[in-house]
Amino acid sequence: MSANDDARKRFADLVKLNGLTCAFISRETERRILEEGVTRFDLSLDDARGLLRTVAADEEFVFESETNHRIRQVLERHAGKKGKISKDQFLQTSAILRDFSNDAIGEHEAKRQIKAIMIDNGWEPRRAGLLRSKRWYNSVDV
Repeated sequence: MSANDDARKRFADLVKLNGLTCAFISRETERRILEEGVTRFDLSLDDARGLLRTVAADEEFVFESETNHRIRQVLERHAGKKGKISKDQFLQTSAILRDFSNDAIGEHEAKRQIKAIMIDNGWEPRRAGLLRSKRWYNSVDV
């Protein structure tokens, strides 16, 4: 086994270790793992990224960046031309995000991420309820 193969195996083990606590890999964790692959294990960025994705696929880890991309597509569909998202659509999308993450994130965190995506894209909540308020949306912390 060459030194490069040994480094690749140790890096793959590092990725597995990071996924033991949570199968949901945040952007910060992904960046930190890639930095370690480049600096500690002398891998190229492409090699480190490839190994990270391969191990993640084998171990069924989920990346925040991928789930956010999928959720953005769902929200874009819900927002339509007017750019408004109803409470029901918001809650459905929250459930979809939890499914995408294999329930690695909770309901509160899913709502927080969806609200952040809505703010980034300029989508507004649709008023709901008897008094037609946005209280359901304003109650979610970003």
